[in-house]
Amino acid sequence: MSNSVSARPSVNSLVAPTLDHVIGQKQAVGVLRTALDAHFHDRSKATDELAFPHLLLTGPGGTGKTLLSELVGRAVAGNFHSELAQNLKSPEHVRGLLMMLEPGDVVYCDEIHELPTASAIALYRSLEEGLLFLGKKHVVQLPPFCLIGATTHEHLLAPSLRQRFRILLRLSHYSDEEMFELLRQRAKRLGWEVEDDAVRRLATKSRGVARLGVRLLESSRRTASAQATDAITVGHVERMCEVEGIDPLGFDAIERRYLEVLRDGDGPVRLNLIQAALGLPRQTVEMFEEDFLRLGLISKSDKGRMLTAKGYEHVAGTAP
Repeated sequence: MSNSVSARPSVNSLVAPTLDHVIGQKQAVGVLRTALDAHFHDRSKATDELAFPHLLLTGPGGTGKTLLSELVGRAVAGNFHSELAQNLKSPEHVRGLLMMLEPGDVVYCDEIHELPTASAIALYRSLEEGLLFLGKKHVVQLPPFCLIGATTHEHLLAPSLRQRFRILLRLSHYSDEEMFELLRQRAKRLGWEVEDDAVRRLATKSRGVARLGVRLLESSRRTASAQATDAITVGHVERMCEVEGIDPLGFDAIERRYLEVLRDGDGPVRLNLIQAALGLPRQTVEMFEEDFLRLGLISKSDKGRMLTAKGYEHVAGTAP
């Protein structure tokens, strides 16, 4: 008797299978469609193996960089090698990765701005000339391959590396309507029954970030399951927000505390005072600020941070 158990698909495993199924990022998808059509045309006439052009994807976290990279890899039918830049700690790590490649392979390097300088230099001639230098005299001809770099901080990339990418795509946050369609699509693929009004509530709390929306969808599903039902309703979304302390813009209690510190401050509040009040490191506080600034809830100056009129309105509306 077999003891194998088939695993249920996870909330992150059922994503768009092709570019035709991608929601949002229309300009980026259009550029990729054109590039893929050109690649297939050129490949049909070539006598040697051709690789897809090196591609750089930039934009906020949770906006589809990994998804689009995986779809390119699937479309060109090459092996897909995924690596975090911080794991390529030395030129030896880079050479080890490149030595594994076969013609037409795709190498996906996430957070490529964190690539150490020596490792980035090891990539330069490989990208430009297709050569791998092993010591002073040993040179290896690499098979044609595609490097896809993804970064949330394009400005941290060395110009010499950025200029070696042939295609640059800048992704942006999703609209509420795109988030609605994306979350409804994800729920459908997972076989989850969910009210449209519940999806709309989740979309507005997602702040244009698919990763956040999917997490809230999964939390709502757990809330429904805890109440012995499979259908996700508006009531389950509201209950989930109550339990997890999520406000109408998707901020949690710690993020709201940041806004309250500004509300209670006498004028601009400096970052070190916010850090002390929250008990969080500078990097975490600055991460919060990205969404606060984008949504127009705070302003920044040399003197510190302040709530805007919209920020005061939001804090007042979420006060207990």
